[in-house]
Amino acid sequence: MKRFRLFGMVALLLAGWTMSGQSRVQLEKKRRRIQKEIYRLSKQVNALKKNEKDILSAWQLQKRQIALRQKLIDQIRKEISALNRQIKLKQDSIDDLKSELEVLKEEYSGAVRKAYKFSSGEKVLYFILSSESFTQAWRRIRYIKEYTAYIKKRAEAIKTKEAEIAAAVERLQAVKHEKQNLLTRMRDEQRALEAEKHKQEQMLVSLRRDKRKYIARIKQRQREADRINKLIEKLIAAEIAKANRNKGRRERNVFVLTPEGKKLAAAFSANQGRLPWPVRHGYIARHFGKHRHPVYKHVTVINYGIYIHTPDNEPVKAVFDGEVLMVQIIPGANESVMLRHGNYITIYRNVKNVLVKEGQKVKAGQTIATVAKDPASGVSTLKFYIYKNRTKLNPELWLSGK
Repeated sequence: MKRFRLFGMVALLLAGWTMSGQSRVQLEKKRRRIQKEIYRLSKQVNALKKNEKDILSAWQLQKRQIALRQKLIDQIRKEISALNRQIKLKQDSIDDLKSELEVLKEEYSGAVRKAYKFSSGEKVLYFILSSESFTQAWRRIRYIKEYTAYIKKRAEAIKTKEAEIAAAVERLQAVKHEKQNLLTRMRDEQRALEAEKHKQEQMLVSLRRDKRKYIARIKQRQREADRINKLIEKLIAAEIAKANRNKGRRERNVFVLTPEGKKLAAAFSANQGRLPWPVRHGYIARHFGKHRHPVYKHVTVINYGIYIHTPDNEPVKAVFDGEVLMVQIIPGANESVMLRHGNYITIYRNVKNVLVKEGQKVKAGQTIATVAKDPASGVSTLKFYIYKNRTKLNPELWLSGK
C-alpha cells in the first residue's frame, strides 16, 4: 500500500510539472506577443513625435503602449507565480528524495552492522560448518551470498538516490535562476512604464497648452468624417437602386434579394459575433458611435465604424463570402473596398494595393488589400464598417473576440 501511495504522489508531481510547463509556455508566448506590439507602438510614437505629424495621435498611441506595458508586467507576474509553483513542487520532490535516502542509509547501516558479526572468515566458516545437515549448510551459504548482494544493492541505491538529488537540485537552481531573470525584467518594465507615463504627461501638457489648435483639428476631422460618411451612404443608395433596377424593381432603401442572396444574407446574419477580424494584427483605437474625446472631455466625436490601428502594410481580409460591390478612391482617405453579402455590406476604408475588382466573388479570409497610413494621423489604420442595406451597424457586435 505504501508503495502504491508513493507511486500516486509521483504521478501527481509529474502531472503538476507537466501542467506548469504547458502554462509557462503559453504565458511566455503571450508575453512575447505583447512585447512585439509594444515595440511596434514605440516606433510609431517616435515617428509621429519626430515628424511632428500629430501629437494627439502620438498621445493616443502612448496611452495604448502604457496599457500594454502594464499588461506585460501583469503577464510577467503570472510567469513568476507559475515558477513559484514549480519551485515548490521541485523542492517537495527533493525533500521526498532526501527522506528516501535516509531510509536507504538506515537500511544499509543495519545490514552492515548485522554483517559485521560475520566479518571474519572463522565466523563465516563456523556458521556454515555448524549446520545440522548439508541442506542447511547450502542454505546458509546461499543466505550469505544473497545478504552480501543485498548490501551491495543498498550501497548502489544510495549512490543512485544521491545522484537523483543532485540532478533535482540542479534543476531547481535553474528554475530559481529563471525566476530571478524575470524579476529583473519586471523591474526594468516597471521603470519603462514610469518613463512612458512621464512622456504621456509631457504630451498632455502640450495638448492642453495648444488646446484651441487641437480642438479645431478634431472638429475639422469630424467634418471630414461626416462628409465621407455621407458620400458612402450616397454610394450605397445608388448601388441599391442600381441592383434593384436591374431586377425591374424600384425600391431604393433595401436590396431586393434573389434566393441565393437571401441564403447568403441569412448565413451572414447567423454569424453575428463570430465573424473573423479583417486584419490579423491590430486593436480598436476608436469605437463605433458617439463618444467624449479622451483628452478634451467637452468635445464629442462620432464614429460610423471602428478604427483599427495595425502594423504598417498589414493585409486586409474579407470577413465573409461575398461579391465586390465597388472599389472607390475617396479624396483624402485613400481607397475603399465594399463587399456585398446579400443585403449586408462590409466596407474596408483607408486601404491600398487593392487586389480585387468590382463584381468579383470573394471568400472569407481572402486578402483584398493592404492597410494604408491615415493621411490625417500618419498611423496605419483600417476603418471598418458594416451596413444592413442603408443602416449602419456596430462592427464590434459582429466580430469575434480577439
